[in-house]
Amino acid sequence: MFSLNGDETLEFASEIAGLYRTCYADPPWSETPEELAAYPGKLAASASRPGFRAWIARDREGAAGVCYGWPTPADLAGGDIYATLIRTVGFEHAAKLTRDAFELAELFVRPDHRGRGLGKALLTQAIDGWNTAWLITHPDAPAARLYRRLGWRRSVTLPDDSHPRLTLAVYTLGPSSRRPDTDAVRPSPHTRAAKPPSTNTG
Repeated sequence: MFSLNGDETLEFASEIAGLYRTCYADPPWSETPEELAAYPGKLAASASRPGFRAWIARDREGAAGVCYGWPTPADLAGGDIYATLIRTVGFEHAAKLTRDAFELAELFVRPDHRGRGLGKALLTQAIDGWNTAWLITHPDAPAARLYRRLGWRRSVTLPDDSHPRLTLAVYTLGPSSRRPDTDAVRPSPHTRAAKPPSTNTG
């Protein structure tokens, strides 16, 4: 597993996009061919964000797991995700949820590596050094169980129009909600990632 900045991440864009197609074509996400084809552009946009960081685990077949995100900006204007959150809970509460927090955009793992701790390992690396973090996902997605086990709390349910097919919820992690976890980290799992309302990145 290694950590990359935005430019470095794009050197692996083809591998990451292939892994994304493998993970997101399946339920509960069931993305359409058009949505899957749009992902490389969204990855490039994400990689250009200030503070972007990615963590990638690879094997002989290529990318086995990917996790990435960035610090949420102080100014919440100009983003569909932030606009949806503000519309749902109001500006003051949205600012409180995201202030000085790491925004976990995506976490996904190849099916043959699921259930062995890779998702947990990627997630742990991503939020290391952050007091607070947040993400968006489907409450019944496999990753949601991982998040809850590690102390993430379901804080907000987003409106039905936030996603064309699924209910999405905001999960948050703060100092008071972290739980000690002593499970051994073994070589890999699938943990469905944070799916932002309209950017498909989280």
